[in-house]
Amino acid sequence: MNDAGARGKCAACRYQRKRCEENCPLAPFFPSNKVEDFNKVIRLYKVGTVINMLNSVADNEKKAKMAETLILEAKIRYENPVYGCIAVEEKLRLEIEETMKELDLVQKANAYFKELRKRSLYYKVNFFL
Repeated sequence: MNDAGARGKCAACRYQRKRCEENCPLAPFFPSNKVEDFNKVIRLYKVGTVINMLNSVADNEKKAKMAETLILEAKIRYENPVYGCIAVEEKLRLEIEETMKELDLVQKANAYFKELRKRSLYYKVNFFL
């Protein structure tokens, strides 16, 4: 029995209702336990498009990274169908801006207290002279 038969149908072959071959191009990236992820990817892209995208990359490590990216994009688009990843980008950009403002306030407060400490030390030294 081949490896494909031992592991069961991959999510892509299950979706297409066909036998999962040993050289199935989608089996390594969409095993049978990732049916939901595959369904979300297929809503955004078609099966042929996903295969073409994965075949456009030569290295297996890069193919795995591309599959992860497709899954992430599909999940984000599923959660927010109108704005997709732009909504996530905007949210993160606002968080960065808020954090930068907070950092600026902390740096100003730090400079203020350093100046106070320097002045208090100056007065203590001059008071005892």
